[in-house]
Amino acid sequence: HHAAHMTFLDGLGSLPQLSTYTKGALQQLKDDTMSKLMDLVPLADRDTLFTYIPRYDSSTSIQFGSFSIPKGAREVVKHAFNLQAPTTQDNAMRVVRACQVSKPILLEGSPGVGKTSLVTALANISGHELCRINLSDQTDLIDLFGSDLPVEGGGPGEFTWKDAEFLKALQEGHWVLLDEMNLAPQAVLEGLNAVLDHRGTVYIPELGRSIVRHPNFRIFAAQNPLHQGGGRKGLPKSLVNRFTKVYVEELSPSDLLM
Repeated sequence: HHAAHMTFLDGLGSLPQLSTYTKGALQQLKDDTMSKLMDLVPLADRDTLFTYIPRYDSSTSIQFGSFSIPKGAREVVKHAFNLQAPTTQDNAMRVVRACQVSKPILLEGSPGVGKTSLVTALANISGHELCRINLSDQTDLIDLFGSDLPVEGGGPGEFTWKDAEFLKALQEGHWVLLDEMNLAPQAVLEGLNAVLDHRGTVYIPELGRSIVRHPNFRIFAAQNPLHQGGGRKGLPKSLVNRFTKVYVEELSPSDLLM
């Protein structure tokens, strides 16, 4: 059941063909899908799916409900993000559930719903360094990977390679958040292909070598729906398939009153 949620149900709201659905209609579709799932894979008690809490070693991992994520090398940082609201807890649990596999995670939701804040809070709680990179139609691969720059104090025409933030994070095992993913130009998306799939490498022509990602390196991407904001384009299906998709739900009035 958790696998069905992670691979399909958690990203249901981000499907383009459902963009015209109202919140109530989308919830009804989810309920119908859950009923069908229960018919195919019956559970003696449906509530046990989310109430069963396994034990994890608190010295090596941070637990969120039924799942956990490994602790990073940093000290835990205090954060102002409130994880007590029911909808926020559900959103966080879906992201942590998606972290159980090594695929990158694509968060989609309306502007201001808290996609970036949620990933930042999880990074702070679990002790991971988070590198946030805002993408736009002006972003180039050198902004992600790096370039040859003049040597400080060097002679005329003396250049050396300098890693950009993405490449540093890839080598040091940090988390990366690629914000506004569906604003990035095609050249950037193609350049990220080898990092997002099973290869996990970046080839740097200037250095003549491929750089393999650190085992702790993880990519999150966030975007608004296509119909919310100009200049957005649908990501290629081959690229989307490299992600685990999570639709971030909006807060309800009862959440705001807590």
